[in-house]
Amino acid sequence: SKLSSRTALAVMLSLLAIQLPGLSPQPPTSRRALLRQAGALGAGAAGLAAAPPASFAGLLPPKQGIEKTKPADAELDDELLASKSVRDGIAALKQYRKSAISLQDQFAKDGNMNLIPVIRKEFDFSKLRDDLNVVTTVFDDQTQLTTDQRTRSIIYDLTELENAARLKKGDPERTPKKIANVQKWFVKLDKDFGDLFEYFPASALNYVPPPPPPPPPPPPPPTSPLL
Repeated sequence: SKLSSRTALAVMLSLLAIQLPGLSPQPPTSRRALLRQAGALGAGAAGLAAAPPASFAGLLPPKQGIEKTKPADAELDDELLASKSVRDGIAALKQYRKSAISLQDQFAKDGNMNLIPVIRKEFDFSKLRDDLNVVTTVFDDQTQLTTDQRTRSIIYDLTELENAARLKKGDPERTPKKIANVQKWFVKLDKDFGDLFEYFPASALNYVPPPPPPPPPPPPPPTSPLL
């Protein structure tokens, strides 16, 4: 029958894959390797490394159950850590955290403020995902399983913050319970940024780019022709 023939063919191909290494499936390339390849080719590192992994499909709460790597046990690539794309990504994440703290302070003064336009202005979700993916490529694959939990938490926190901040049409005031719910997501967002930053050395978090070189001196004035 056709089904039997297909089954037999599948078995034969499986046996060939075992016997011939060239036919065996290749292991997936890590995000760290992609970033290295991008740097070697002179391509934009963010374009390759920022391709979201399967864990970013949808804004789902972080997965549980993996063996977590402690910050002290994390292995990182110093060369990638010093790359411009990673330094820029860390600087962007620090700015996101600052913006969240500033917005939380504003909300504490006015619990009925319209948060959603400000959240969407200050937090570009697509860019935030890219930055999170780029900066975590500095870690080994095992550590990335843990940092991916942190990055998923940050995206999830922002999504829930926006949901909690919604005001009903025609009702511009929040109840104390709704205000507390919004504050809860602000607190969790700040904590998750802090948890992720624990995996980076202080030198990377405190890096200040050197100032640009001074402009060249002006050209000397033209000499007057001799009369």
